[in-house]
Amino acid sequence: MFKQMFAPMLLMFVLIIGCNSTPQITPEPKPTETELPSNVDTESNTSTEPDSGKMRVTFLNPGISDPNDPTGGFWLGVSAFMQATAEDLDIDLEILYSERDHLAMQEQAFEVVTRDNPPDYLLVVNEKLVADKMVKVADEAEVKVFIMLNSFVDDQITEMGEPRDKYPNWIGSLIPDNHAAGYAIAKSIIEQGLVNEVMAEDGTLHMIAVTGDRVTPASVQRVDGLEEALNEHDNVTLHQTFVGEWSKDKSKEQAQVGLKRYPETGVIWAANDPMALGTLDAAKEAGRIPGEDIFIGGLNWDGPALEKVQDGSMVMTVGGHFMTGGWSLILLHDHHQGKDFAEEGVALKRPIFSVIDSQNIEPFMARFGDRDWSQIDFAQFSKVLNPDIETYDFSLDAILAQ
Repeated sequence: MFKQMFAPMLLMFVLIIGCNSTPQITPEPKPTETELPSNVDTESNTSTEPDSGKMRVTFLNPGISDPNDPTGGFWLGVSAFMQATAEDLDIDLEILYSERDHLAMQEQAFEVVTRDNPPDYLLVVNEKLVADKMVKVADEAEVKVFIMLNSFVDDQITEMGEPRDKYPNWIGSLIPDNHAAGYAIAKSIIEQGLVNEVMAEDGTLHMIAVTGDRVTPASVQRVDGLEEALNEHDNVTLHQTFVGEWSKDKSKEQAQVGLKRYPETGVIWAANDPMALGTLDAAKEAGRIPGEDIFIGGLNWDGPALEKVQDGSMVMTVGGHFMTGGWSLILLHDHHQGKDFAEEGVALKRPIFSVIDSQNIEPFMARFGDRDWSQIDFAQFSKVLNPDIETYDFSLDAILAQ
């Protein structure tokens, strides 16, 4: 009887929220990642088998399930890493793709939590700022929900509070530190520019930057990190921050303008790898030699960017944020086994991003150039399975040390 009454009441609740709330949705940025993993299962991953008795997790993937679609690369990479983690930890993982439709994602959340046998945990992302609605639905249905990659912003923070506060079944979040990522890119290219003495006639190092957009949290936080690095260097001048719309082609156009306007530019900061590659093409067309008289850095660990790091035409690429889903599964696994990650905090922000540059590109490519994440022993990161672990270490160094 409860199920029969609860489902329509909950649907009414979702509709009321949608109708009465003021939209805060920003336009979806163009694709931030294009490299496709080689081992991801692009089927729906919906389990139709009877309950196996395993811990069960459903991840609402906001991306595209078609590997031939250029917007699908990053989110397929998230799924591939999660699948490898789930296999090692004996987790029954279901992945549902919303195909970049935030309304469909909300419907999926409702469908999942109102099942006769819902999962133990629901994993969601604050894509297009709709995670608040999904958290409320899951909390009402008494399904534990966890947020990863992008958490609440602005008015959502005030409304939702902290995990386990107003909504006790919202048990936590894990967010990579985009500020630290932007800072790392800036520090790396500035160091290379100064070491190689590509300063202008005024004795300072001149820079242009290309960000994804002006509003999304990840983009804003990466630029904040850039600005922190600039504040540490009086001898570096940032001329202009262009908007590349996360696109290689758009960033190339912007860099062409920037290099004509500021021909003394010695370093280019880019908020992701496609945009870094676009600026690299523009630099070459302008007669510059990337890696010698101009230094470029990006973010994503995209395959083409890693190749440019190998040949020296890119200084570095920051990445690893696609691993956040796998790390979230480890936290949930331990929580399910009675070892609550709350001892380290419930709203976790970690430096999940790591730098790949000339110092570590070869061991990384030798180990993971094929993106085969099954080589990682994910059980080694669990506190339940390794009682001596005091603090979760979700770093590239920890992976390469295995």
